[in-house]
Parts: sequence; C-alpha cells; structure tokens
Amino acid sequence: MTLLTVHQFNLGWKLALVEKGLADKSLLETYNAERFPVVSEMLEVTTTILNQAVKTEDMSARRSPILFMLGINCRFSNIVLDEFATPGKPINAYGVLDERNLEAGDRAPDAPHMLQMERGESDVKTLFGLYRPWYHTVLVFAPSHADATPILGALEAYDTSVVRSAVVLPSSASATSVASPADLVLVDQEGHAYSAYLVEAGQTKVFVIRPDGVVGAIVRGAEGVKKYFS
Repeated sequence: MTLLTVHQFNLGWKLALVEKGLADKSLLETYNAERFPVVSEMLEVTTTILNQAVKTEDMSARRSPILFMLGINCRFSNIVLDEFATPGKPINAYGVLDERNLEAGDRAPDAPHMLQMERGESDVKTLFGLYRPWYHTVLVFAPSHADATPILGALEAYDTSVVRSAVVLPSSASATSVASPADLVLVDQEGHAYSAYLVEAGQTKVFVIRPDGVVGAIVRGAEGVKKYFS
C-alpha cells in the first residue's frame, strides 16, 4: 500500500502538468523509469525473506528497518538534477537509512519551528506544511534575502499555480518582515532545516521539491533552477 501511494503521487503530478500543457508528454515516460528499480528491489528483498522463512520454518525473523521504505528514492532518474552529488554511484532504490546524505531523488525531509515572516506578522511553520501535491516548492536557503534575489527573479518566469517559493534564512537572520517576491520568507529558528538539508553557514543552496515530496533538484543558483524546469 505504501509503494502504491508513492507511485500514485508520482504519476498524478506528471499527468496534471501534461494535461495543462505545461510539460511535454515525454514526462509521462519517467513514471515507469522511476518506478521499476524500486519495485524490482522490493521483489528481490521480499523474495529473499520468503526463501529464508521457508528454509528455516521461522516466520518471526527480525526484519530490516529498510523495509519501512523511508529511504526509497529515484536518484537515478533522468529528470532530477543534483549539482552537488558524486556521479557514477550505484543505484540503490531503497536507500541506506543511516546515510548522512541528501541527494536529488530522495524524499524531502521535514523541519519544525520555522518562523514565517509576512506582512509584519509571524507564524510558526513546518516544511511539510508548505508542500502540496499540485505544485513544486522551491526552497532557497540563503544567508540573507539579498542573496536569494537573483534566484527569485528567475522564478518569475514560471506559473505561480505550479511553482511556489520560500526563502529559508538562518537563525542569525533578523526576524523583521521584508518585502519579497517569494511566497514565503522563513527563519530557521533552531537550525532544523539547515541541518536536515545539509546547508552550511553562509552557503546559498536551492532545493526544488516536487509535488510528490521528492527532491527534484539541488542546485547552486538561478541557472540550475532554469535547467531543472527546462
């Protein structure tokens, strides 16, 4: 059921963009390309468990946490873009649970206690509370709002109904509300987002979160954003 739900969201947002004329039909071909390696590995793992259970006549053997499927990914997909990843790594569609890494194609992590600055008012948000299955969310991690401005300018070329933006400032940033072309400006009060997304102090780093909750791109700036959406 978990895998079925993942694949439904994967197909759904792609169908929507093609139907609206915002993406080429070739996008639909990536559904099976992203799905097959995950299903193949699932069948291999479950078959191994079955064979072992039949051999030992013991159905109570401890199961690996990897079967929780929290690490499934599509890092291998040709529509994800990662300007920081090491090329040539082997495909591991189920991932490694204790891996201290985040790459395009992974499930986007959450982060609590995000302070939202808007029109002079503040509110506490989580990153999961921002993501929706009908638009991409572009997270711009930047030392200051000025550092995010070129990237926000590039995003103005895209339909706001399918691309939303949020600037994520470090805890050291001023909590004073600023006028911004971004949909949201957030202050990472306790550093959870910078830690989960592996962003270093003083670094500008952009994450494009797909409607299915997968990290579609990890790029350095505006040119990377344009390349992902092209």
